[in-house]
Amino acid sequence: MRRKRFLVYSCAVVFVYYFFGIGDYVFSKSYENDFSYPLNVNLKSVVDDVLSGDRPNVAPINYYPYKYLSNSQKCSTYERIDLVILVKSALEHVAQRRTIRLTYGRENDAPANRIVKILFFLGVHKNPDPSVVSAVEMEKKQYSDIIQMDFQDNYYNMTIKTMMTFRWAYEHCSRADYYLFTDDDMYISVKNLLNYVETAIADVAHDKAYENHLFAGYVFKSSPQRFWTSKWRVSLEEYPWDRWPPYVTAGAYVLSNKSMKTIHVASAFVKHFRFDDIYLGIIAKKLGLELTHCENFHFYKKMYTREGYKDVIASHGYGNPSEMFAVWHDYNKFNKT
Repeated sequence: MRRKRFLVYSCAVVFVYYFFGIGDYVFSKSYENDFSYPLNVNLKSVVDDVLSGDRPNVAPINYYPYKYLSNSQKCSTYERIDLVILVKSALEHVAQRRTIRLTYGRENDAPANRIVKILFFLGVHKNPDPSVVSAVEMEKKQYSDIIQMDFQDNYYNMTIKTMMTFRWAYEHCSRADYYLFTDDDMYISVKNLLNYVETAIADVAHDKAYENHLFAGYVFKSSPQRFWTSKWRVSLEEYPWDRWPPYVTAGAYVLSNKSMKTIHVASAFVKHFRFDDIYLGIIAKKLGLELTHCENFHFYKKMYTREGYKDVIASHGYGNPSEMFAVWHDYNKFNKT
């Protein structure tokens, strides 16, 4: 009987040990003392060489071999643009894109003397609904704002989607002052964002080497999840350290022109990681880029009131197009965006 209880207890301990990933927590390396994500090079120096037109002394290790199935000429006729909004969207989210075009994405309603452009970035599905495909083709023809790429669009390919979006901005829309990367379930105030970046970039230029850099949003500091049932489980083989670098939540963040170009170039020399917000945090850490925390980027859904949304730049949780439309228009009855 005693032996049977011992076996039951032992099995329970082993189960708990593996189920909660206790060993992974125990044996993880210290982020503070031992962080060295590949490539282990002076990444800023490598990026400076590339941006100066020189050949770096190391070869790239990361490239996404995907093609753009559609393009847009929205940026080509402007010497400069104040803001480009790059929206990660899903193929089937036709209604969300329609609502964005009717709310914060109305380019002609940009604040006075500001040029704002918006584009949507989509992947592909293995067996798409023919009616959805037809609707997307109509969007391309009518609005010329769809950039579609030939990778399979799913949760674990978000880094591919993000970095392909960076590449497109770098290659086809390189003259904007600022780039807002966001999801199609975010409420956005263009006016508040433009007001924010005017002051934010002056506040972060402590180091001359990083003058004109801005990477801002809601900054997190957290640790990897190791237990087996987690959607966000990360093994020690994939990431052996006990903490993430500081990172900006992926729902919405803004970059200056210099930061967008620097991160795009750097990504070729930094090993791929499947969570895009973490990956950008790793790149920023290796570059020595300071992330700017802004509480007016809400990674959760902020309860709506007219007064409460006075300073909101972005709020998550607007996957319902009707709710997005109602909230945006209710606020803007009394406030111009």
